[in-house]
Amino acid sequence: MNPSASSRSIFTQRLDRAVFVTYFLGAIVPLLALGFVVQRDVLPGMSDAPRAQAGMIGVVLGVGMLSLTAFFALRKLTRQAVQRMDADNDRLKEILAASQELSKSPHTRAVAESAAGCVLTVTGTQAAFVALRSAPEKPLTLMGSAGEGAQALYESNQDLLDELFGNAVESDRPVFLGDDDSRAGSKLRAAALPLRGEEGHWGAIAVLDTAGAGAFKPEEMDAIATLAALTSVAFSNADLKDAQRNFFSHVIDLIVTALDAHVDCRAGHSEAVARLSNRIGRELGLDDAQLQRLHFAALLHDIGMLKIDRAEHRMPGKNQKHTLVGQRMLSRIRLWSDLAPIVHHHHEWFDGSGYPEGLEGEAIPLESRIIAVADAVDAMMRNDTHRAALSLEEVLVELREGAGTQFDSQVVIAMAKLAERGEL
Repeated sequence: MNPSASSRSIFTQRLDRAVFVTYFLGAIVPLLALGFVVQRDVLPGMSDAPRAQAGMIGVVLGVGMLSLTAFFALRKLTRQAVQRMDADNDRLKEILAASQELSKSPHTRAVAESAAGCVLTVTGTQAAFVALRSAPEKPLTLMGSAGEGAQALYESNQDLLDELFGNAVESDRPVFLGDDDSRAGSKLRAAALPLRGEEGHWGAIAVLDTAGAGAFKPEEMDAIATLAALTSVAFSNADLKDAQRNFFSHVIDLIVTALDAHVDCRAGHSEAVARLSNRIGRELGLDDAQLQRLHFAALLHDIGMLKIDRAEHRMPGKNQKHTLVGQRMLSRIRLWSDLAPIVHHHHEWFDGSGYPEGLEGEAIPLESRIIAVADAVDAMMRNDTHRAALSLEEVLVELREGAGTQFDSQVVIAMAKLAERGEL
């Protein structure tokens, strides 16, 4: 509820009107009916009418006052219940928003920073901290904090916070420091909750106030506990993503090494195409997700050559199959399936005369068009069995001649800009 609502008339708020109508129909109307019956049927029969009437009127008025007092008490209780409900709903919204933010955090430190910020928002405390350890035998290390002057607060209360972190992890339960604790030289309150992983405890999350605002409310601790659980899940997901990225990178490195050994005169070709593709992609304004996809597709653009006999590498009818073979290899791997179309079409020509499907123009994936230029540039700048390597100036001439036919003109322009700025 709006804090100013309590000062308004009881007739200006829907809830208060509903409470008043209920009170009026349930208490005032029966009370008036009782007074009418007493006045009509009871009082006339009494011997001492004036005194009896005064007494009865006093009773009716007393009952009325008690009833009115009960109404205001009911109104206050109802308002408090609604305020608690609104606070709980707001806290729930904040927790849901925190869950979404945590799920998007790409790595451990980002999760820690997000978790500290979310806890600070939900609890309204002065500062929040997240401490983690990389292995069970490793010490806890501060990984994330939030709040104005959080770092200074941590440094001035480090012993207390480290004790809380350690106790929360070792006991596997919430640990509190009351506002009557003056070991830091001033009153404070703090709490720490463990963050649990599949193979033990990741660490703990703590909140701190130096103003001595009293014990934490149950709803505050419930919110922190919920966020601690969400943070634990987010850490597990981030660790899994990191392991996937690590595996992804090392497997690609193995494949690229195998390609260099399998294809003659192409050592370092995949890495060179990936580097140049990245630069062209940035020049064209690709976002981070597109650049990442482009990078890995460029590294793997010739993966299909691994299944083509070395004796057939120079046979056009044979080696052209490598785009289809590469597409089939990648499409079966869930982590690489989005790279498959890029690899499949990196030999398409912009005018539709390329292979394997004769796509033209915008129908060719942009990443494929970029790799086509980078692939051609690296090939032309290498010594081959039938020609010597071209200079960069000669390569740019070749690219401009092929712009609009073999290559996308916009990609060629981006390549030329990089050359003009000396970034190649």
